[in-house]
Amino acid sequence: MNWVCKQCGRSMRSEEKPNHCYFCRIDHIENVSDEDAGKMGLNIPDDSPYEFPGDVRWDPSTGKRLMVPYDARTLQQFQRDIMERVLA
Repeated sequence: MNWVCKQCGRSMRSEEKPNHCYFCRIDHIENVSDEDAGKMGLNIPDDSPYEFPGDVRWDPSTGKRLMVPYDARTLQQFQRDIMERVLA
C-alpha cells in the first residue's frame, strides 16, 4: 500500500498505516491506491519503502529520531533536477 503525508506530500510503501511521516513527523497520513499513485506520479524506488530515502529523519512507526546516512535521493534533489530539465 502507498501512504502519503498530507503535510509535506512525501510517500512511502507499507502494509500497515504508518503513525508518522518519515520527514516531518506529522500524523496525518492518507492511503493512496496503486492506481491513484500512478496517476499522481509517485515514484517509490524498489530498493526502499520511501519515495525520497535521503529525507528519512523519523521512524514512521514510533516517531523517534533516526540516525541514518543521508546520501540517498531527496525531494530537493528531485526538484532541482526537474528545474534543470525545464530550463535547459
